[in-house]
Amino acid sequence: MSDVVVRAELREPYEDEQRIPDIILASPHEACDLSGGTDQVGEFTRTLEWALLLLRTLERDGRDRVPEEDLNRLHSLVRALDQRLIPALEGVRDAAVRRYRELGGSYGGLAKAMGVPRSTAQTRSMALLGREPSAHERWASGQ
Repeated sequence: MSDVVVRAELREPYEDEQRIPDIILASPHEACDLSGGTDQVGEFTRTLEWALLLLRTLERDGRDRVPEEDLNRLHSLVRALDQRLIPALEGVRDAAVRRYRELGGSYGGLAKAMGVPRSTAQTRSMALLGREPSAHERWASGQ
């Protein structure tokens, strides 16, 4: 079985930090190596955590206008998401879709997983299989 177990455990905060969960992945594939990828996975996790904390903090403040410092933080957040995290996640998704199809997964099953009509899943899959893997897709699959 290839299930990966994901759970969150609360860690003790540093000084004035909020108590937040650490995300723990437990995989039955102990021999599988993420060499060269664990630092990036940690960076992506921290970016997502930072995004959620920043957005929720600004939302709770309830102000229509925010200080320039907060605008700068939001600018940095959008840049990190658009230039690093989202392309990496797309690479992970593309690697998963490509592998699913290579292993004989159906367009119907893919459509169900993607939450789209079968024709859309087929079009996306064909487009993906018709091109070389991106750098992010190669990174996701460990190539």
